[in-house]
Parts: sequence; structure tokens; C-alpha cells
Amino acid sequence: AAILATLRKRKDADWFAEPVPADTPGYLEMIKSPMDYGTISAALEAGSYADAEAFASDVRLVASNAVAYSPELDNDCNKAARANLAAFETAFLKQGLATDGGEAAKAATAAAKPATRKRKSAA
Repeated sequence: AAILATLRKRKDADWFAEPVPADTPGYLEMIKSPMDYGTISAALEAGSYADAEAFASDVRLVASNAVAYSPELDNDCNKAARANLAAFETAFLKQGLATDGGEAAKAATAAAKPATRKRKSAA
């Protein structure tokens, strides 16, 4: 619950606070398992998660849905999704809940970094 509360306080978390409106063009056709922080919070309060990994799966689903619907790396929602996922994976690892030795945190942090162009070196 503390991890989710931290995520919800992020300035870029508004994208994920509540379910995507049903009238968002093409969203429900593209995204078969919608998820958002409000739904996750309600599930936590109801004790619906069997374990930390089930909770993590839903948080990761929020990010993967956002990236799938808005795949452009410069899209604000895409950037927010990648940044939120990196923050989540880092917090999940720090809480001792990650079972992958921090690999997901490393990958999410790398994916959240802005794309940079490689300069051609002079030969």
C-alpha cells in the first residue's frame, strides 16, 4: 500500500489514477485488461491480492497498457508510464519484495531514460 501511495503522489501519475474513460477511441478494443491505480487501491483495501507479485502484476499492467496504447516514446503518457514503472520497480526492490535480484528495476530505469542520439565519432 505504501508503494502505491508513493506512486499516486507523483506529478505524472494523473494519467493512471482512474480507469481510462470508456469513450476513449479504440482503447477498449486495443487494451483487453484495463487497470489503473484506483482499481489497484480498491483491491488492496479489499485484501484481493494473494501476494506481492499479484499486486506487482497489476501495477506493471498499468504501465504496459499505457505504452501499448501510446507507443510513441515522446508521448507524455508513454513517458509517464515508463517513469512510474521505474519508480515502482525501484520501490518494490527496496522493500525486499522483488524476486529477480533487481533485474526489473534496472530494465525499467533504463527504459525510462529519454532516448539519446548516438554521435558518430570522427574517424
